[in-house]
Amino acid sequence: MKSKGSNILDRRRFLATMGAGGLFFTTPGAFAQALVLTPAQTEGPYYPNRLPLDQDNDLLVINDSITPAVGTVSWISGRVLDRTGSPVRNALVEIWLADNVGSYIHTQGALNGRRDSNFQGYGRFVTASSGEYLFRAIKPGLYPGRVRHVHYKVTVPGGVSLTTQLYIEGENGTNDGVLNGIRDAAQCASVVRPWMAIPGSPIGALATTFDIVLNFTPSSVAIPTRPTLVSMAGVTNAATLQEGAASGSWVTLFGDALSSTTRTWNAQDIVNNRLPETLDGVSVQINNQPASVYYISPKQVNVLAPQAPADGNVPVTVTTPTGTSAPVSVNLRQFMPGFFQFSQEYVAAVRADATILDSVAARPNETISLFGTGFGPTLPATLPNEVITEPVPTANPVKVHIHNEPAAVTFAGLTSAGLYQINVTVPDLPDGDYPVTAEVGGVRTAKFARIRIQR
Repeated sequence: MKSKGSNILDRRRFLATMGAGGLFFTTPGAFAQALVLTPAQTEGPYYPNRLPLDQDNDLLVINDSITPAVGTVSWISGRVLDRTGSPVRNALVEIWLADNVGSYIHTQGALNGRRDSNFQGYGRFVTASSGEYLFRAIKPGLYPGRVRHVHYKVTVPGGVSLTTQLYIEGENGTNDGVLNGIRDAAQCASVVRPWMAIPGSPIGALATTFDIVLNFTPSSVAIPTRPTLVSMAGVTNAATLQEGAASGSWVTLFGDALSSTTRTWNAQDIVNNRLPETLDGVSVQINNQPASVYYISPKQVNVLAPQAPADGNVPVTVTTPTGTSAPVSVNLRQFMPGFFQFSQEYVAAVRADATILDSVAARPNETISLFGTGFGPTLPATLPNEVITEPVPTANPVKVHIHNEPAAVTFAGLTSAGLYQINVTVPDLPDGDYPVTAEVGGVRTAKFARIRIQR
């Protein structure tokens, strides 16, 4: 890979593939079969009364610690669906569970005074258009009077929530009053899922899937006549869908009546190397400044955030021919790094020959390119409303780790509007899946991403 980033042809090929495959949006599917509604269950006494500073979907490692939690590594994934089987986008999925000794992170949740200080204990994930979520955690510890279980709370735009629990198949739940309190046999069976060994995992990791079916459909919600932004997580980092936005980076907005058409910008919309600030009458203001508009649709708009002089809460509005939305406050930051991802949270990456690493693995000691947004200012400085014609390095150094090993960074910078490319050398690790993290300006990527390494 060239030290200044991949060539223009390869970069365009990558962007085209990502655009078709879900860099910013995917086409929701529908499921014709009858689905079992997920039963509501008690929240229990140990929902965190003090949320941890680290709330990402990797519960195995806290912040930049290199010491993982004790326990059997477990991948917990699934989808959030409405009652027709259609995926629910922008649902906030929260989980919390006992550590390996049966303790919760609640201040009163330590069992016999013991607690694994390296276990995050709580995580959250905002679903994309596929409705999918993913957590890396451990097989939950045993708590007196209960079988092993994971607590869930799912909150959808508008504030409606479902609290439930996930159980491990094969454990004796005869004396578990919460599990046995589910009177409907089909609903009871739906929350008891197998936790299977991952073939070839060098650490004996487990995996389970749990689809959560809510008792509502989006069509049951009235559509407003003027644009309306979702008040909770309606303005997000486009790579991670975490609430917030970064200066000069891609932002995804969710709501209703955001546009009467669906399209991305085209060559005719870009005039004098300036990116468009309106598409079909749709425009966005962030901190009372115009954002460059890339994609519009009735429920989602993607824009490039303007520059911000400092971190802080700022108003965001969407204007269409029918009016202007009520402002939503969002935290606009200098740094909010995040990697774009393929399905199952595999990091968006390419080899030096432009092979996209969505169905093939990276090899130890090879150079690959990772793609993300929110990695901060460049040197020399660039304006977010201008076309990027040459790679521009970041003003601050970027550090990348794969697993606990540093991945040498040979280039980090903008290679297209709002799109950061980070070229790294893959560490010499055994075959398997490993977490990928990055840090810039003292801020670490907040959402779990992984990469597969195979010789």
